[in-house]
Amino acid sequence: MKQLLQEIIELLQGDLPQLAASLNPPATEEELRKAEAELGFDLPSELRELYLIHNGEKEGGPGLFFGLPFLSLDDMLAEWSIWINLEDDVLEVEHYSVPANWIKEQYINRYWLPISKDWGGNNLGIDLDPADKGIKGQVINFGRDEEVKYVIALRISLLLQFIRDMVKEGNYNVNHEDEEYITWSFGKQEEVNFLDALSRMELPVLESFRPESVVQDTSDWFDSLNNGWKERIMEKSGSPDAFLRAKQLLFIGQGLTDITPLVRCADVRELVLSVNEIRSIEALSGCKQLKILYLVKNPVSDLRPLQSLEFLQELIISGTAVTDVSPLSALPKLKAIDVQNTQIRDFSPLKPIKSLHALKISNPDAEQLRSIAELKQLKELTISGLGEVTEGDLDILGKLVNLRKLELEEITVPTMQFLEKSHKLKEIILKDSSVEDISALAKLENLQCLELSGCRDVGKLEELARSVSLSQITASFQQFVRLKDCFDRAIDFSTITGGMTEEERDIWHEYLDRVRG
Repeated sequence: MKQLLQEIIELLQGDLPQLAASLNPPATEEELRKAEAELGFDLPSELRELYLIHNGEKEGGPGLFFGLPFLSLDDMLAEWSIWINLEDDVLEVEHYSVPANWIKEQYINRYWLPISKDWGGNNLGIDLDPADKGIKGQVINFGRDEEVKYVIALRISLLLQFIRDMVKEGNYNVNHEDEEYITWSFGKQEEVNFLDALSRMELPVLESFRPESVVQDTSDWFDSLNNGWKERIMEKSGSPDAFLRAKQLLFIGQGLTDITPLVRCADVRELVLSVNEIRSIEALSGCKQLKILYLVKNPVSDLRPLQSLEFLQELIISGTAVTDVSPLSALPKLKAIDVQNTQIRDFSPLKPIKSLHALKISNPDAEQLRSIAELKQLKELTISGLGEVTEGDLDILGKLVNLRKLELEEITVPTMQFLEKSHKLKEIILKDSSVEDISALAKLENLQCLELSGCRDVGKLEELARSVSLSQITASFQQFVRLKDCFDRAIDFSTITGGMTEEERDIWHEYLDRVRG
């Protein structure tokens, strides 16, 4: 490690002498033990070794990691603490591990140690809690904008070796525009954030998993395609190789009937094929790392080609010709399915999927509701419209004892009594719906959030004040006025649906100021 650092410094001495001057003296054993005590776990050996050579770099330095600073122990702990304080307020966003199943696909992990930052909420880090196929100590990216997380290097010494090799080759750029703040970046052509360059690199550095067989015949493969696909590939990615390495591909409303070229897209994680004329999805069996798939409004009916996609988590097949969901029972990580506007009658084949937490359906009748009620693993359910059902038919939904969120759109019901057994419900969203008597919701002891959007006809609204748990209500101004003085506590009415006059807006702001003050 020490030799690698020294080589980097010496190689850059002519173009970037500021790097050597910016590196701090070594950390002491006492400082390392103190940091480990605050973390609650030991630092990995290579990171410890690096800190015993230099305790990060000074603020304003050129950045050891292609312009990104090497954080001192104190700065690393400060950055780590920021993330830990957000653990209870995790943002629900999509995450991708590249390669799949190497990095845990989540927003925050206390065992990701930030060793660098970009001042925009993003980090280089050491991963001490990898996914099943990952390696403890691998270098990764994570942060506010880093939905795609890459294994950059299998260990930090390999990252330093890569930096040294790139410097030897002259594959870097020094920015002299600001004399007081000189930095550098990866690549010869232009200044680019190293985190932004990751998507175009062969990773992990020095240990790429991309076999030569995958790329050696790319030209022959591209030449064999029709002109339509050649144009799409160049428009989307700029080159055949970049297309095959893409993590996200969108083909919306392009009149596609044949998607055979996608069989070679083994790296794609999100694929949007909505509003086309696709009948066969056989090619998708080659998209082995696929995580999110949109097939909205395609005449596809056979889902069997998806059976081998072990990483598929979200599937949107609304408006398709699918009638049989049994092929999906083989998918171990499937979390969410949207089957609105389909002719699927039986949802019971989804019972074996323990990971399935969210389902969206439309216009279910009593028979469909009975099969949905068998999916006791569901935590989120969206129902748009109702078929031929009675209020008693809805009672079957009480079997969904793990339901946390329920969204109902364009429904008309006399009461919400069918939810009386849904004790874990935390959020209910009603859109363009009518309820004669909503008072049953007051009995749900864990209900925290209620949204009434476009729901003009809601009876016994004031009865909601009997709820002991409601804390946030989104409603029209008229509904807000009816409710604002009913509760014995402050309720969050910070979002109003529909428009307001100036006078109404003043009344609303007066309430917000009062409860916040």
